Amino acid sequence: MKLLLAVLALLLTGCSTAPPGPSPEEAFRFGGISMPASGKVLETQYDRGIDARYVVVLSLPPEDVPKLLEASRFAPGAMKDDQLIDGRRVYREVTAQGTTVRLELFTT
Repeated sequence: MKLLLAVLALLLTGCSTAPPGPSPEEAFRFGGISMPASGKVLETQYDRGIDARYVVVLSLPPEDVPKLLEASRFAPGAMKDDQLIDGRRVYREVTAQGTTVRLELFTT
């Protein structure tokens, strides 16, 4: 009986795996982001209700932040904007602290 319970517990834990997280490429495409080669993705989050929201945390040298903004078509000096991307309005916000850069990309 104990063996049967152990096997059943093993089978059930295999069924409860979390779905895979979003890919950074998916988030970049969603937000029209063009990342410099020097960047490294540390974390990607996604949530969806009525709207969709991606958060991507990067490690990026501070001198490359302007390259990211320019390549992603932000207005000069802007760290926040909205763009029409694939027919939807996407709000984009970039915050940088040292080498950590956080991108928040969402629709409303």
